Amino acid sequence: MNQTFSVSRFGRLLRTYFTDNRGQLLANLGLLVSALFVACVFAYQGSPAAVDRQRNLLFFLVVWPCWYVFTVQQTAVLNQKERAITYLMQPASQVEKMALIWLISGLGFVVVYLSAFGVLDAIGISIVNNRHWTPEQVALIRMQGGLHALQSIFSEKNMDSVPTQLWVFTALLHSFTLSFALFIRRYTMPLVVIIAFALLIFGFLANNYFLQVLTDSGSIRSNTPFSDAIAQSPTDQYHYRKIRMTQPIGNQISYAVGSMVVVFLYIMAYFRLKEREV
Repeated sequence: MNQTFSVSRFGRLLRTYFTDNRGQLLANLGLLVSALFVACVFAYQGSPAAVDRQRNLLFFLVVWPCWYVFTVQQTAVLNQKERAITYLMQPASQVEKMALIWLISGLGFVVVYLSAFGVLDAIGISIVNNRHWTPEQVALIRMQGGLHALQSIFSEKNMDSVPTQLWVFTALLHSFTLSFALFIRRYTMPLVVIIAFALLIFGFLANNYFLQVLTDSGSIRSNTPFSDAIAQSPTDQYHYRKIRMTQPIGNQISYAVGSMVVVFLYIMAYFRLKEREV
C-alpha cells in the first residue's frame, strides 16, 4: 500500500470529516449565502455601469474576510490539544491530512463561493437588464456611463478589467492564512490579521524605497511591486506622470512571483503540520 497517498484512505478521511463537521459546514454555507444575498440586494440596485463597478468590489470585499475566517476555523482544530490529537492520530499519512485541510479550506471554499456568487450574479443581471427605466433615469444613466446589457462577472471582458494585483493577493490569501494559522497557537484570528497588515505596510515602504533608489527620484510611488507608478514631473512640480509597467511582462512577473510565494507558504504549512504530529 502506498504510505504517502492512497485514494481509498483519503476518501475515508474525507468522509469522516464531512460526517463530523456536517452541521458546522452547513451553517457556514448558510451564512455565506445570506451575506452574499444581502450584499447583492444593495449592489444590483443601480444603473448597469454602477453595478459593473460595485459587483467587482463586492466580489473581493466578501471573499477576503470569509475565506480568511473559514481557513482559520478549519485549522483551529490543530491549535486545541485534545482535538489535535484526535485529528493527527487518524489512520492517514501527513500528506493526506494536509491535503484534506487544503481541499476543504482552499479548493472547496473557492468552488462554493464562485458557485454561490455566480448564481446570485445571474439573478441580479436578469433583474437589471429587464428593469424598466423612466426617461429621467435613462438620462442620468447615460451621464454615468450609458445603458448597456450586463454580462456575467466571469466574462472575459470583466475579468480583464480586474487589476492583476487583486488576483495575486487573493491567491496569496489562503496559503498565507494556512501557514501562519498553523504557526500561531493562541489568538490566531487577530494575530494573523495584524501580521498581514504589518507585512503589507513593510512591503509598501520597501517597494517604494527600492524604486526611489533605482530611479534616483524621491517622488516616485507605487502601491504594489510590479504595478504602475506615479512620479513628479521633472518640469512641473505640481504635475505627476504615470509610469506604466510594460505588458504582458508585468503581469507575467506578478503571477510568477506570486506562484512561487504560494508554493513556499504551502511547504511551510506542511512542515508545520509535520512538527505538530511529531
